[in-house]
Amino acid sequence: MSKHFQTIAGNLWYFISVYLIDFGILGVLFFSKFESRNGRFGSAAAIVVGVALLMRARKLLDWHRAFFWIVTMLAIAFPVGILLPAMLKWWQ
Repeated sequence: MSKHFQTIAGNLWYFISVYLIDFGILGVLFFSKFESRNGRFGSAAAIVVGVALLMRARKLLDWHRAFFWIVTMLAIAFPVGILLPAMLKWWQ
């Protein structure tokens, strides 16, 4: 696989994995209010699949390790931080 297509594939895996992790975290928080075991398990499974895809993206992108993890923490924390106040407001 050429470096160009490897970068494209790595970016696709990266964004899909961060999306799954973000909404898995929010899903676990959302379904913890309800008695929905399937919702909690589905959200937890999304987090696990997202982490597995993230490891694949890390290998494909071949970025510096510190840069990769800083960008990843920002990509996960920023959307959760934006959506969490609305979710907490909804709970009250």
